[in-house]
Amino acid sequence: MENQNIEIDAIELKIIQLLAQGIRNKNMRNYLHLSNSAIEKRKQKLKKKLNLIGNDEDLLRKAKENKCI
Repeated sequence: MENQNIEIDAIELKIIQLLAQGIRNKNMRNYLHLSNSAIEKRKQKLKKKLNLIGNDEDLLRKAKENKCI
């Protein structure tokens, strides 16, 4: 997905969708087949792409603003 020159890959999009569904970080590995540390690294990478410093709620808000979800 690309929005305002921001590319979001399928895994990053899935992380956003799981967060929006209320799935906790420790349970995301069941959906993504990634380790907890890999998921956290992906979230940090996504926050950097969105020029965001904040928590998961801020990430969701910014993703909605950028029409990622």
